[in-house]
Amino acid sequence: MTAGASVGLRQRLASSRVQGAWLAALCAVLAYTAALAGECVFDDVHTVLANPALQEPVDWWRLCTDPTAFSGSAARMYRPTVVVSLAANAWFGAAVPAWKLGNVLLHAAVAWTLVFWLCRWHAPRRAAAAAGVLFAVHPLCSENVNLVSARSEILLVWFALLALLAHRAALRGRWCLGTLGTALATAGACGSKETGALLPVLFVWQSWLACRSAADRRTLVRGVAAAVPAVCVVAGYLWLRHHLLGQATAELIGRVGSDPASGHGRTLLVQLATMGTLLPKALLQIVWPSGLTIDPEVAYRTSIFEPAVWVGWCSVSGLAVAGLLPGRGVCLRRLGVAFAGVLALPWIVVPLNMPLAEHRLYGPALGVLVALLPWGVRLARAWPRRWALQPRHGVMVLGCCGLVASTARSLDYRDERHLWRTVLAERPTAWRAWWGLGAAELRAGQVEAAVPALQQAHNLYPEHYDVLRNYVEALVWLPLEQQRPFAAVVAAERFAAAGPRDPWARTLLAEAQIQVARATGSADWSNVAERTALSCLEIAPAKALVYRTAAAACRVRGDFAAALAHLDQSLARGLAAVAVRVDRAAVLRDLGRIRDADRELQRAQMQAPGDPMVLHALQQAARPMR
Repeated sequence: MTAGASVGLRQRLASSRVQGAWLAALCAVLAYTAALAGECVFDDVHTVLANPALQEPVDWWRLCTDPTAFSGSAARMYRPTVVVSLAANAWFGAAVPAWKLGNVLLHAAVAWTLVFWLCRWHAPRRAAAAAGVLFAVHPLCSENVNLVSARSEILLVWFALLALLAHRAALRGRWCLGTLGTALATAGACGSKETGALLPVLFVWQSWLACRSAADRRTLVRGVAAAVPAVCVVAGYLWLRHHLLGQATAELIGRVGSDPASGHGRTLLVQLATMGTLLPKALLQIVWPSGLTIDPEVAYRTSIFEPAVWVGWCSVSGLAVAGLLPGRGVCLRRLGVAFAGVLALPWIVVPLNMPLAEHRLYGPALGVLVALLPWGVRLARAWPRRWALQPRHGVMVLGCCGLVASTARSLDYRDERHLWRTVLAERPTAWRAWWGLGAAELRAGQVEAAVPALQQAHNLYPEHYDVLRNYVEALVWLPLEQQRPFAAVVAAERFAAAGPRDPWARTLLAEAQIQVARATGSADWSNVAERTALSCLEIAPAKALVYRTAAAACRVRGDFAAALAHLDQSLARGLAAVAVRVDRAAVLRDLGRIRDADRELQRAQMQAPGDPMVLHALQQAARPMR
């Protein structure tokens, strides 16, 4: 072959790879464009919508160093790559469709990169494109795309593919550029999710497979050397986690096992036994994605000697061994098995609150698809050419089915309440679904509908702290004519006992006590509510809400002077929230100081002209006195 012909062949091959990659990316966008019509669901609320770290102006240094920046709450989780991507997303647009569009484009980038990685391992170009298309439209990816908070999985897989692609370039002779790319992509993967710390295992595995195929032991040395900077990145990441979180890795030994439904209350033995029955189901959904749900059913197992556990682990192990056996396409099969195993290993052995979640199957699904690719290629080559239906027709049919299923699944996310009702239609005893439904109703302002759902969730799982919190919030926020003061105070006392150092629990208890004081006309209850509200100052920094709640307790018993004193103290401490001024205007009006009340409302209007609370207070003040 002449030099010109060789260059032309390489250009055609490169062009076909690019076309296949762009086809996969386009299919990903088409399959999940419907996600833009959805709303933020479940964990998205505290991770995205209510996360103060993502509000303007963005403190980029805090995003990279503060473990609370990921969820915007007391929960500490160090994922700087995710929060930086969310902040960048907000810079282009902070509306819900903008967040979803970011996930769609990242999913398309994963499919695009997958095609290139497969081609670097000498997969047939059409087969690589088919694999990219099938992964792009796989309905199992719907939770990752539609849950903004599940972006961590997409980023992890994307950076893992980029790292493996760069490492492959180092193996093929571009050592400096490949090594640098491997280290940078590993840093991005670690910042996306803790699983990124396991990527050096895949680098060594890829080096060994390249060595076996090229019959050159120097390739193994070159590959291991190219992974050294990535190992240093992982070491630095683990040190930083230990510095920020107090521990580098998750604790596996020493869990009490008192509550298997929560991650911290499940022992390693129960975790592994339970996974023995869940992993076969997960593999089946990767191959045939039916029965997708936001709340998979989990039956906790307490012994590894149960027949179902043994059958599950043996079946999964047998399939993994089959993928590692010698034969045609052994490199791709072994890469796929390793990729799926490494990305699934952390949530298999680490007890998490949800043992199985669809979004965690994103990486393992890609690995299984890569492992199955050589068998698909072998079947296509053995397929009789005289038959009317050819393998490419099968890929087209599967792609269209995946396109329709993914679109339909994305449309389910238009209303979070629909997702939870679908779960409850199949499993009425699913406490997480009752909780999700009640919390969604609460966010939608349907407090009356939220109370029975949250009460059912609390009855099914009385020990869950957040369920109890939402239940108390719903009871306290009921409209005046529908309030259940004694039920509210009983639930609030239980919540305060569960969180003795939680100021929000004491605030809710004070609100419930005010309801009882209003219903009974007892001054004793209002006195108790005032003391409960002020006790928050003993355990947390002063907030305007504390003084407003204490003032509300005083107003119930008619002590307007004491109420005014609490609000004045809030202003004196610099806690001059708009709500404080509105409440102060109301108290001044109760005292007959109409002009002072009007001046206070004017100050509130200057502070926040369009605030609904201010506008409502102005309308009330404009009504003629009777």
